[in-house]
Amino acid sequence: MMRVSLPFAGLAFAALALSSAASCSSDGFGRTRNPARLVVTIDPSSNIGSRAAPLKIQVGTPLPFKISVAAYDASGAIDTSFNRYVRISARPGAVASFTGPDVDGRNLLLKGGQSVAIDVALTNAYGRTYLVADDLGYVPADPLRQPDPPSCSNGKDDDGDGTIDFPADTGCAFANDDSEEAGTYGEGVSPIIWFEFPRIADVRGLQCRSGACTGNGRTPYPREQILLDTGWNEDNTYRFDTVVTRLSSNGFYVADLGDTRGGFNSVFNFNFNAPPRMRVCDRLKTYGGTASEFFGFTQISYPTWTLEEWDPAARRCAVPAPERLTPSTIGNVTELLRRSANLVRVETTPDGAQKTKVTPKFGPGDVPQGAGGAYIPGPDNSNCDFDKNGRINSFVAGDPEGTCSSACAADPECTEYSNYLSRGTFRVTVTDSNGRSAAMQADASTAAGFDPLAMKGKPIRSLSGTMSFFSGGAQYTIEVRCPDDIVLDLASGPFLEDFACKDDTECTTERGLPAGSTCAALRNGTKGCRKVSVAANAADSTLFEPPPLACVFPRTFLENNPQ
Repeated sequence: MMRVSLPFAGLAFAALALSSAASCSSDGFGRTRNPARLVVTIDPSSNIGSRAAPLKIQVGTPLPFKISVAAYDASGAIDTSFNRYVRISARPGAVASFTGPDVDGRNLLLKGGQSVAIDVALTNAYGRTYLVADDLGYVPADPLRQPDPPSCSNGKDDDGDGTIDFPADTGCAFANDDSEEAGTYGEGVSPIIWFEFPRIADVRGLQCRSGACTGNGRTPYPREQILLDTGWNEDNTYRFDTVVTRLSSNGFYVADLGDTRGGFNSVFNFNFNAPPRMRVCDRLKTYGGTASEFFGFTQISYPTWTLEEWDPAARRCAVPAPERLTPSTIGNVTELLRRSANLVRVETTPDGAQKTKVTPKFGPGDVPQGAGGAYIPGPDNSNCDFDKNGRINSFVAGDPEGTCSSACAADPECTEYSNYLSRGTFRVTVTDSNGRSAAMQADASTAAGFDPLAMKGKPIRSLSGTMSFFSGGAQYTIEVRCPDDIVLDLASGPFLEDFACKDDTECTTERGLPAGSTCAALRNGTKGCRKVSVAANAADSTLFEPPPLACVFPRTFLENNPQ
């Protein structure tokens, strides 16, 4: 339904007219319900998709459409007096280029109220997309035109309204506008062009061409409010899962589990505080927010969502096992970038093929200089903050603190001590069976009982968490989610996934499951190891106890409080 806004004075007059029963005047009636307007038409030769069969997302790849624009007057006839440009844009998405006559930049000339058909290349569109025509009153001209410059930059009040040129004259769209008179600001939109909604990897900049997918981790939708595809269908089925993998004090992480194109399938959502009533293993049904970059790390700010809360009797927890990082992966920044925001792990494997320890060169003493002036960190000497001001002064050539810090960073067995004091981060040394070593930075501040300094040089069974990215300094950090993510006992193992089972022989205490666990049928038709306290009844989720899972905590009534 079209809604028409009346000026305040018109509303007051209308109220007065209604209050006077004797009035028969026609003055003061509202606008016609069909005002002058623009209409954007898409040629039938252009594929606009449909709700049931939307077009594929085209990130960075223009998709052509043929359009024409017409101006109609209030009677619904072509307005033959309309002879000026309209500006073409896309919402959402961007117009990459125009091709055709009567085109100037992103502006299309209408003659006698109609344009010729032109080709528009549309990129980065998603969801319900429209091509939009705006009557800004813009008449583009050569900004360097002489001796008669454009009206909006000639120093004259061409329309006599008391203001001169762009930007003072509100009728000037740009400095090269050749008319100081404003347009009607009328707007017309095309029929819906149906695109798929973007998945997490699309929002994080993954681009696929000719079957090869690459990405630089930068969103193609900066500062845009977007809706993402979570795999949820309106009939409450799922094409794929978008699952919560971590809660933090200022937001949460989610992962798209069905996207195998090439990484970038997890993202952090900045929410200012921990999201109420959410926990790890929940699935998102609807999901949106503002795509933004925080020091090179794509995040969704001000997120909105609806949840399918995890019910252990209905389905298994879909959180994947953290991916093990090897020295070769740690040394490849491209591979790390595509895994950023994912769950990852460094570990000492039972077969000894990989060993992990807190760096042995880690202590409060200043790093000494060896022969030739080189800085050589030692077991108790890894501090490069020589003036004790709480930071490394600079990395300018010749600065001793920066030179010292760089020497420590180049040593896979060194943690710079002042960085640990100021930020709480430390490094672990990962060594493979070929003797190759690499260092990975970690933050275990969420595991208060873990003392990395006391563990220096000592092996650890596993350290897991989400991997964050920061564009300066040590760029990649494994952020431990909770104490469950750190396992020190080499004879133990990391927490299990909520795996699919076939029979009770797979649900044993030897695998870390509670005694009495059985391979229970779940409501979604799959099976999982559960401890059933009474006779199995899939309709009552309280009877099904899931296996121990890392950082999955029970919901409480306090979580209903959004504060």
